[in-house]
Amino acid sequence: MKKNCKQCEKEFEITDEDLKFYDKVSDVIKGKKYSLPSPTHCPDCRLMRRLLFRNEKNLYKRKCDLCGKSGIFVFPENSKFPVYCVDCFWSDKWDPLKYGRDYDFSRSFFEQFKNLMNVVPKMGLYHLSNENSEFNSFIAYSKNTYMSPGSHFLQDCVYSRKSHYSKDCLNCLSVGDSELMEGSSNSSHCYDCKSVFNCSNCSDCFYMADSIGCSNCFMCSGLNKKSFCIKNKQYSKEEYEKLVEEESQTDVEKIMNEFIEFNKTIPKKYQNQMNCENSLGDFIQNCKNAEMCFDSFNVQDAKYVVECEDVKDSMDVNMHDKNIQLCYEMSCGGDGNYMSKFNFCSCVSPESSYLFACFYASECFGCDGINSKTKNCILNKQYSKDEYEVMKGKIIEQMIKNGEYGEFFPISISPFAYNETVANDYFPMTKEEVLKRGWKWKDRDLKEFLKSEFVVPSKIEDTKDEVLNYVFSCNECGKNYKIVSLELDISRKMKSSLSKKCPDCRQKNLMKFKNSKKLFDRNCDNCDVTMKTTYLPEYAGKVYCEKCYLKQVY
Repeated sequence: MKKNCKQCEKEFEITDEDLKFYDKVSDVIKGKKYSLPSPTHCPDCRLMRRLLFRNEKNLYKRKCDLCGKSGIFVFPENSKFPVYCVDCFWSDKWDPLKYGRDYDFSRSFFEQFKNLMNVVPKMGLYHLSNENSEFNSFIAYSKNTYMSPGSHFLQDCVYSRKSHYSKDCLNCLSVGDSELMEGSSNSSHCYDCKSVFNCSNCSDCFYMADSIGCSNCFMCSGLNKKSFCIKNKQYSKEEYEKLVEEESQTDVEKIMNEFIEFNKTIPKKYQNQMNCENSLGDFIQNCKNAEMCFDSFNVQDAKYVVECEDVKDSMDVNMHDKNIQLCYEMSCGGDGNYMSKFNFCSCVSPESSYLFACFYASECFGCDGINSKTKNCILNKQYSKDEYEVMKGKIIEQMIKNGEYGEFFPISISPFAYNETVANDYFPMTKEEVLKRGWKWKDRDLKEFLKSEFVVPSKIEDTKDEVLNYVFSCNECGKNYKIVSLELDISRKMKSSLSKKCPDCRQKNLMKFKNSKKLFDRNCDNCDVTMKTTYLPEYAGKVYCEKCYLKQVY
């Protein structure tokens, strides 16, 4: 089936397998099936819509509306709804069910849900069991960690988005089981590495890409179990150390540009997969029958999955971790979701739909802020099981007639401006483009772009503690930023110069080392076999199928 996207108007395909999945996750209430309509938006626009509800790096200092204590939150002071600190949100000082209301069949569901959202208190930061890690959201089980959203089990890490089980990491993206890492992405089981991309089991390596099991290598790509190499050329230990010492005197930007150009000369694997079977995507591991999946682990029989772990038999799921099964259009939640649909940030909420930041809300529909074991609620109002099923069926019938059912929350009810959210990272737009669509935009505060008189020292050895007192201007966008003490500590441990760019530009530059989340037809540059790859058709370098890549590179 071919359809045109309601938002971007581009044509997209809905396969027979997709239709079977929609039928499988359709609600059955008292023996009647309420068939889930096929999507009206293309996969990209569906993802964009879900990401528009996730603000993970724009934090605001304000007071908790319950205890009055000052703290750091993802919602600004002028939000329409109350905002609670983490402790207050989980406390028994308030009851989400007190905001419950009757459903009005003379009004649309999304209109009523928006009204509910405007009054129910929101958790200011999405935290779980962290220590000294207040400047983060969507983070769990971490200690002494700063501005590392979407991460878990980190210690002493700064600006390390979507990372896990790591320590002493700085300016990283998607690193795991690693220590002493700086400026790296999509790498695991590495130690004391700088600017490594798509590498594993490497140590003491700098400016590396697509390599496994290497140590003491500099500016290399596509290596396997090598040591003392520079630009893929073997050297003795003494020669290597002398040459690297000479290179270390060169400007960091110049070295990076030289590495980028060298990296283009090395053949690339059509897709970055590890231990995968019958799967299509990039940066995926331990996956089976995973189609159009990216930056994900342990995915089986799933499609359109982004930045997830442990997902089975689901579609259109992003940033969702642990024990997810038979779910559809789910964003930013975790553990214990089964037969759930259209939820943002829900955990342990099986057989529930249209939840916003709800926890332990099983068999609920259209609820906000549920924070304890609750069942059979609609718009935060409690029903008996029989009453709930009857009411839910009637609401779904109305939503189907209105064209609401089968759609994620509309962008208009997102509490954030477009450029505050992860949507702007994945699908960057100008202010004019956003406003033309009728969406919200947050103008930059000119006070954050004042010219600084201070210059970041070029060498970490020359950097004194007083650098923590200065405000710097980003060399790329001009935004002001400060150096935090943990950032200085890690830089000293790694003998790495402090960045002259703001954290936002650092992350944008890391994103450049990731391919687009799309697949293109291309012929292997070695054997000419047709393959699906995430490399753009205009990519000038060589791209090999898996067989040729393993033979030629490793």
